[in-house]
Amino acid sequence: MRPSHWLQRVGPIVLLLMAGTLQGCALILLGGGAAGGAAGVAYAKGELEQVHAAPYDRVWGATLSALRTLNIAVSDTQKDQISAKAVGARADGTAVVVTVLPVTKDSTSVRVRVGNFGDRPTSERIQGQIAVALKNGS
Repeated sequence: MRPSHWLQRVGPIVLLLMAGTLQGCALILLGGGAAGGAAGVAYAKGELEQVHAAPYDRVWGATLSALRTLNIAVSDTQKDQISAKAVGARADGTAVVVTVLPVTKDSTSVRVRVGNFGDRPTSERIQGQIAVALKNGS
């Protein structure tokens, strides 16, 4: 088999395998590059990060509102000018940790971890509820 035929047959498979292993990189770049835009999302190591196009204090308020709306019992909060953190649990006892970090004057990063290893659908639900609270003016 000539090299060109080999590459035509194996090349697409190699590209698919590479795309599967590198798929998170594009999301991380999107999350970092969207600080000035509407929103970016990244999911890595069980933690879902989204950048919201709103000031830090407003996003913190929306985060607490979202957790209440989703019936997540918040047991501890910490907030200063550098970061904010809410620790709580779902009704089934699964731990929820939300960290809020200012990125720019008008954009804020929110990181959500559900459980020890992450629960992406629940994390996405929390992020979505934060976005709804921001839209509704919370």
